[in-house]
Amino acid sequence: MNVLEKVKILERYVSADANSVDPVVEMTIEKLLKREASRITDLKERLLRQKQAFEEKYGLGTDEFCRRYEGGTLGDAMDYMEWAATVDMLAGIENRLTLLQKGAAA
Repeated sequence: MNVLEKVKILERYVSADANSVDPVVEMTIEKLLKREASRITDLKERLLRQKQAFEEKYGLGTDEFCRRYEGGTLGDAMDYMEWAATVDMLAGIENRLTLLQKGAAA
């Protein structure tokens, strides 16, 4: 059983009678959300440092890099592929982090 299936079971359990759920379950879920948000924040910081290193190495801002890379004017150097992947990962992390922070703040 994967994580999503387990979460769905927990959702059905809580939905059946939210008033009878042990407060420890709620605390545990809140801690898990905060822990995952912290883990994702750490990953985001590492990726931001990596992005900054590319910007410094090539003297180019990421927005300009993306325009040139997507336009096909930079070529296929491994650094460029890694830089583009870093940008994509950061975009995905922002979305996930927003979701986690909403859940941890609730």
